[in-house]
Amino acid sequence: MEKMVVVANEPYAETEPMLSAGSSDDINWNIRRNSLAEEAYRSLTSSMKADPLQIRSPKTALELLSTAVRLQNMPLVKQCIENLDQQLDKNNLLMILSNLSNCKMVKTKRRDDFEPSAPPIVENEHQKDTDWVQELTDDLRHNLLLEIDKNADFILRQKELLELSYPDLLSITERDTLQVSDEMLVYSAIYRWAIAECNRRTLNSAHLLNIKAVLRQLTYSPRYGLIPKGKFVSRAIDGVKGPTKSGILEEKEWRLIKFYVEEKSKKRPVEELPYKWSTVRIPGMDKPKILSSRSSSPLAATASIPGVGSSNCRTKTTCEKCLINFLTCWTAVFD
Repeated sequence: MEKMVVVANEPYAETEPMLSAGSSDDINWNIRRNSLAEEAYRSLTSSMKADPLQIRSPKTALELLSTAVRLQNMPLVKQCIENLDQQLDKNNLLMILSNLSNCKMVKTKRRDDFEPSAPPIVENEHQKDTDWVQELTDDLRHNLLLEIDKNADFILRQKELLELSYPDLLSITERDTLQVSDEMLVYSAIYRWAIAECNRRTLNSAHLLNIKAVLRQLTYSPRYGLIPKGKFVSRAIDGVKGPTKSGILEEKEWRLIKFYVEEKSKKRPVEELPYKWSTVRIPGMDKPKILSSRSSSPLAATASIPGVGSSNCRTKTTCEKCLINFLTCWTAVFD
């Protein structure tokens, strides 16, 4: 049997699919449906803005904040931040701080490289081209650090501190306004964090090189020159090796600190130490950013409101659970 071969002189081109994507009526309906969905979404967020959310659990507020950031919904982000600021308390500061670092907008080289699942909701068109999420979270972070300053001794003893990221811990321990009663608390905190970080990275924490590698600038955070000589040269304190025994400081460094402490105890003039090691921390004069009725109160600049943050241990209400689930489903609709 003879076979017929067809020779094509023209290059192959993509042919029309056998199944058409749909008629113009179908396309118009899809456009109309998306338009209606966007309008409904905007109406929903507008009603949220008119009737502020009542969330009694900081953990729920953090989950909702993460969803709002992903949806690029400015009114909802603002409400979550207001709610979190209202509930700031020494018992939830570290939890909020660690979660806040994860609330970031997706950045791309070109605007048309990425479009959010749901239409972005901003207060004016100009804000679409700005990192307004960073600006809002920075304000809350500012208020968080002011509260940490005032509750430094309590914060530095918490186990949650060992779970912080390197930048978050550094932002706490290097503050000139950290109202800590004993710099050994700072030293103990960074050393215990280094051991925990080595374990997270499956590094042997018994090896000094690993401890120093994860500490980096944290090594210089404690104000060693303010530590009494007896504590500074102690073999161990608070379950960890003392500053002169741990090896995180070079011998010439801890000897310089020891000399400074001895001279100061004898009230002799001595040159100040590098890295702010001899600089006394003092209460700051910064005012909190006005994010809620708590931070707008004159008391916010001097003391925390007792009992406000105790709600972080409460379970979510049925309304809060429904709201989280609703927004999650709404995201799926636009996908």
